[in-house]
Amino acid sequence: MNKKNNQYVPICFIAGIILCFAVIFFMAKPALEEYNDAKERNTKTASELRTYEEKAQKAKQKQAEEEMNLKSIKQIYETVYDNTDNLAAFGTMFDDLIKKAQENDLFIRSIEYDTKPADNSVYTDFSDQYNVCKLNFFLVGKYPNLRNFLNDITNNFKFLLSVSNVNITAFEGDTDYILIKLSVTLYSKKPIED
Repeated sequence: MNKKNNQYVPICFIAGIILCFAVIFFMAKPALEEYNDAKERNTKTASELRTYEEKAQKAKQKQAEEEMNLKSIKQIYETVYDNTDNLAAFGTMFDDLIKKAQENDLFIRSIEYDTKPADNSVYTDFSDQYNVCKLNFFLVGKYPNLRNFLNDITNNFKFLLSVSNVNITAFEGDTDYILIKLSVTLYSKKPIED
């Protein structure tokens, strides 16, 4: 009987191991399925997150582009003065142009202005709505200073203006300096009558 019992020991041992593996398998199977489901959800969520981040990045880029476009669109100065013969109808624009010329190391020899420029289509066609003032600047300076001034007033000036007729001649006696005749036209919207 001892011999028979000894034969059953390995069979019982193997049966016990199989039974343990079966119990572990059936207990671990739901956890393994849950792990695989969580992993799949995590992968899907990560993919959706990347998609939303890309959309958010594109939206930020679009917003930045729109803001740049809005900054490049110049406003028309709205005045409280209806009198086109007065430089006050252009607010501080005239003073701002002088300051920008000085900031860019340009010497102002003289400025002529015309508040009724007959050659300006806005004045001839819309003088009931807008004031127009054509300024002729006579400046002395160096070419890089002129370039910076033109860049400053065309790109960084808050209100609508137009630059035309830039004439450059050499300054007698000093080749580093140039004489500049520059036409700038300012616009302001007249007040709306009630």
